Amino acid sequence: MTQLSFFGEIEKHLKSKLSLVVFRYPNETQLTAFLDHNQSPKPKTKFVVSHFESSKHFSIYPDQTLHTDFLVDEIPSQSKQLEWHDLEQKQKNHTSLIIKAINSMRQSPLNKVVLATALECNGLSKSPIDYFKKILSQYKNTFNYLLFHPKYGLWMGATPERLITMQQSHLTTMALAGTRHLGSSSWGVKEKEEQGFVVNEIVNTLRKYTSYASIQYADAKTIRAGQLEHLQTTITAELTISPLEAANALHPTPAVGGVPKEMALDFIKTHEQLDRSLYAGFLGVIDQDQTELYVNLRCMTIQDYKALVYVGGGITKKSNPQDEWQEVMDKANTMGRILTT
Repeated sequence: MTQLSFFGEIEKHLKSKLSLVVFRYPNETQLTAFLDHNQSPKPKTKFVVSHFESSKHFSIYPDQTLHTDFLVDEIPSQSKQLEWHDLEQKQKNHTSLIIKAINSMRQSPLNKVVLATALECNGLSKSPIDYFKKILSQYKNTFNYLLFHPKYGLWMGATPERLITMQQSHLTTMALAGTRHLGSSSWGVKEKEEQGFVVNEIVNTLRKYTSYASIQYADAKTIRAGQLEHLQTTITAELTISPLEAANALHPTPAVGGVPKEMALDFIKTHEQLDRSLYAGFLGVIDQDQTELYVNLRCMTIQDYKALVYVGGGITKKSNPQDEWQEVMDKANTMGRILTT
């Protein structure tokens, strides 16, 4: 169908306050929409969304499925500097939290903890669909989505991190950690160490469900996500559990939680003072042939004329609080760039 009629149907469904999701896979042009009309019986294919607290999840069903090819619009250059609400206080709170985490790591077995914040932008002038179109135009190699759910509201994002792809028993996952500006010449010790923690934690988790010999991974490579680069290691394994069981076993990965997992999650719950909601949870399509689930990073929620942009970073003993805050700002600019164009 045409883009015009596709987005017209999305607008109409949003007004009905019923669940929906629109998504595009990395490096593809086709947009798919699942419109949930609360019909029964439910189809086997579904779009699953998990809260950061993995015990909470919901499904959006394709009672109606739409497709269109998204033709990229020309994006004007960034016209103004984005003004985040109460940024100075946010910085103070977050750097204080980072210092607390570093001190804790010096006195405990905690190796890494991922700390998040949400930056607020007021006075939005465009519709959510207009902002989503800008995401589609600017970010081609990420998993892009817009979803609405009556309980969680309207979310959209461009995530570079796949949690799992699963065909029958064959699982592919990735370890993603470390951040630097596009075009930097080398990776620092902190970033390489952080990546090592993530790989080891994922491999140790998978060993509970398969033999060590079935787990394969190569050296890390550098991938691009917008104006940033990350270290990525692809990991494969043969499993006997279902895709959703595999996702729940891996989530939250060290890329959004920490190492050791339970100790990091306890630190986050005790000290972070942020309701992550769907941020750093996982989402994607489960069907009989193939499951693809992504970690919900580089995302925001929009209500009325306000956006909340969720962002975080991995902290180790080698972290510098001011550098970590700059990384938060760089990551926030992935969505910030969308809000200013």
